[in-house]
Amino acid sequence: TEDDIKVGENTKEDLDEKHLQLVNTIDQLKNEIEELKKEEQEMMVSLKQAGEQRKEQNQLYQTSVMDQRATINILNKALKRLKMFYTPQAELVEVSAHEPNQPGFAVAPKPKTGKAYAKSAGSGGVMQLLMKVIEEAEIEEQQLAMDEQKAQEDYGEFVSATTASIEKNRALVAEKTELLATTKSEKSETEEAQLANDEQLAKLRDLLKAHHVECDYVLKYFDIRQKARQEEMDAITDAKAVLSGA
Repeated sequence: TEDDIKVGENTKEDLDEKHLQLVNTIDQLKNEIEELKKEEQEMMVSLKQAGEQRKEQNQLYQTSVMDQRATINILNKALKRLKMFYTPQAELVEVSAHEPNQPGFAVAPKPKTGKAYAKSAGSGGVMQLLMKVIEEAEIEEQQLAMDEQKAQEDYGEFVSATTASIEKNRALVAEKTELLATTKSEKSETEEAQLANDEQLAKLRDLLKAHHVECDYVLKYFDIRQKARQEEMDAITDAKAVLSGA
């Protein structure tokens, strides 16, 4: 019985240790699952914010491009009008300088003086400046398009990476949730084993206690019984002696 109790006590220690480990594992799994779900929510929020930001950027790009194209269109119209205003005068001046005044030929206009000459002389610089502004506006439009393309590519990469992380987190949550259920089941089985072992230990201890009580009783009254037995033996001996003497 004492050996059985020793085995039961060792089993109890093993079961208690196993139960503690299972409890710790369950707590850890719960914390990990909660953290993974929290990360998933944060990534979902980041995706939403990134989508809204990308939409705003695209709207700004569309507006900027429309404004830029409108500016280029206006500048091109202005340049065209300047050319129409200045180029015929230059051509007439060139014709009058090389063709004689004969019937059928254009008559050279009278030489212009003062303000008219100043206007004609400054036309080249004005048109060159306007053409430069148009060129810079076209370059700016191209830069806007490149920036928009780069922003869209970056957004696509972010969405792809974040989506992959979300899917990975969800897979981990499913895996850990399954492990949590298994661990909980094992914990219940361990608790049942603990209960059964404790009951068996209690019975063995009660049995051992009863055995000890019985042994104590035997030991306690052994001397009394021995003395009584000896007295009985002595009485018989005395009786035999008396009978023999008679």
